[in-house]
Amino acid sequence: MLTARLAAIKNRVNAGVVADIGTDHAYIPINLIKENRAQKVIATDINPLPARIATDNIKKESLSKKIEIRLGNGLSVLEKKEADVIIIAGMGGILISEIIDTDIDIALGSKLILQPMNAQYELRKYLMSHGFKITDEDLAVEGFKVYNIILAERGEMKPFETDFEYQIPKYLVGHKYFKNLCQKKRREFTKVIKGLENSSTGDAAKLEMYKYWKAELDKYEY
Repeated sequence: MLTARLAAIKNRVNAGVVADIGTDHAYIPINLIKENRAQKVIATDINPLPARIATDNIKKESLSKKIEIRLGNGLSVLEKKEADVIIIAGMGGILISEIIDTDIDIALGSKLILQPMNAQYELRKYLMSHGFKITDEDLAVEGFKVYNIILAERGEMKPFETDFEYQIPKYLVGHKYFKNLCQKKRREFTKVIKGLENSSTGDAAKLEMYKYWKAELDKYEY
């Protein structure tokens, strides 16, 4: 059974060929095939051990003909436009940006489903300044944890009106988990502000930035 995070990613897929980058145990690829959400999945990992575990799980489900395991770094194991959809999930937002940037021609040829564990602000900024448009965004909740699922593809997108919107875009207002997201961000901003204020070598510019973000967050009623 998939976690809420993985299920939210899986539910966003309906394609012919899907690439799951950093597949770990291949839970998403297996469920994509079982639910007919993909005809073929390329499951990749940079490390041999998770690749072997993924291979074993795929064999147990008798899905070796529809799920291919590739060992390699990021998108380098793919050909341009080989996958209709590329999933990059469970990594930091900056690492996801770096993976995309390293093989940007490959990334631009497919639709992207991205699930950053942190640095969503930086990832949104990267996408919108490197030839991608965000087409949709979803949220998943597991206890106190809130996960963003960002859908992007090649295209132009106007910059957000304020810097704060890269933290919480207006298009997420009204989402059933918007309150959870705001609560998470409040905890995050408060913790960073407190740490900077108590630091003898605090970063004044960073402190002001987080205070600004928190003040903008306080304007929302949720």
